[in-house]
Amino acid sequence: MSVSTLPELEEAKPQYHPSFDDEDADTVLSSNDHVLFRLSRITLRKSSGYFRNLFDSAKGQEITNSTVYEIPFPTVPLERVLLLIRGLPLAIEKLSFKEVEDMIEVMQFLDTLGPIATMRSNIDVLRQFPNEPISVYGLATKMGWDEVAQKAAEATLPIDNCSTVSKDVTRVDKELGHISTSGSLLALFRMHQRRKDIFHQQIRDRTRFQLLRGVCCSGRSILKPGGIEGMSEATKCWARRPCNTRGCDYTHGLSNKVDTLKKVRSMVEGLPKNLRPEDKGPEAKN
Repeated sequence: MSVSTLPELEEAKPQYHPSFDDEDADTVLSSNDHVLFRLSRITLRKSSGYFRNLFDSAKGQEITNSTVYEIPFPTVPLERVLLLIRGLPLAIEKLSFKEVEDMIEVMQFLDTLGPIATMRSNIDVLRQFPNEPISVYGLATKMGWDEVAQKAAEATLPIDNCSTVSKDVTRVDKELGHISTSGSLLALFRMHQRRKDIFHQQIRDRTRFQLLRGVCCSGRSILKPGGIEGMSEATKCWARRPCNTRGCDYTHGLSNKVDTLKKVRSMVEGLPKNLRPEDKGPEAKN
């Protein structure tokens, strides 16, 4: 952050933000595109660790009302953060994820715990950002918001984060690249993989579906090497029955479509959603 005086900014034709133009305020801030904000030094000291340290370090030095503190961020995110600092209305629920990210950067720079807490309590990942759960997960893990991170991780379950052919692969790869730590990225991938491993284990459990109880003497098999692949294959399975050939131990476990789908649905709903491996959750039952 740079410090200058009002006369030095005349060439840039600075203008005061209409919501921050109180002439009684004793401190002037400037965005990096030269919009000025007047605020009380007491307000800044109470709400911003950055300014608290700055003012303390400047004790004994002359600070006049013409001193301008330039904040290295654009007007819009700075304005929104300052609105929260002053307790003025801000429709956080209408912001895009990128706008939230920009505000968080300003808050971290200014060390404003109050606005950060306000932002956290107003982020509803499932409602506000339904199409960006990976990005929200990255932000939440960066900020240490464990509960938000867990909700965001659960919202990523419909996404194949390892696909190389999905139409969304470029967007997904870009969002995954924004996850700030390898540990957070690994936790997300492990959660997805644990669910796949347990699903594969349970779908092959003879006590559940009897899917691997031999291969028919005719050579047909319910499962391909990669599992049941698509409804076209499943449709063929529904029509099959146990083989009547003497000596064939093939047993078809999918002949009851309704019961099978009910079992599969129940099995999927019981798969673990926990990010932390030590929190076994439903996985502990398997």
